[in-house]
Amino acid sequence: MNRSIQQRGVALVVVLLLLLAITLVATSSMQSGIIQEKITANLYDQISTSQQVEAALLEAEQRLTVADPVALIDNAGIYDLAVPGATERWLDAESVWIDATLPTAGVGEPAQYLIEYLGDWPHPPDCANVASKDRISVGCLSPTFRITARSVSSAGRSAVILQSLFRR
Repeated sequence: MNRSIQQRGVALVVVLLLLLAITLVATSSMQSGIIQEKITANLYDQISTSQQVEAALLEAEQRLTVADPVALIDNAGIYDLAVPGATERWLDAESVWIDATLPTAGVGEPAQYLIEYLGDWPHPPDCANVASKDRISVGCLSPTFRITARSVSSAGRSAVILQSLFRR
C-alpha cells in the first residue's frame, strides 16, 4: 500500500511538470501571435499611408498640367524660386501645405503637398549642349517644379514624405 501512494505522488509531479511545459509553450505562442499581429498592423498602416502620399503627388502633378503652370505661383502652397541659404520650404513650419483629396472616405487624415518652382531647365536634358548656358535654346527650356507630399501622422502612426520633380 505504501508503494502505491509513492507511485501516485510521482505521477502527480510528472503531470504537473507536463502541464507547466504546455502552459509555457502556449504562452510563448500567444506572445508570438501578438507580435506578428502588431507587425502586420504597422505594415498595413505604412502601405496605406504611402498610397495616400503617392495619390497626393499625382494630384499635385495634375494641378500643374495647365497651359501655364508658372502662373500658379504665389497661390497657397505653390512657391516661387527659393532664396539661397533659406530653410527648405518642406522643412519650414511656416510653409502652407495643400490638403489632398482623400482617395477613400474613412482612411484618416488626408495627405498634404506643396509645390516649388525651380526655374526653367533643359528638357529633355539632351536637347541642348549644356556645357555653356549661352548654347541652350529657348525652346529647350521647360518650367521645372519640385513636389513634396507628406502624410499627416498622429502619435504612433507611420509618417511618409515623398518628393518628385515635374516638368511639362
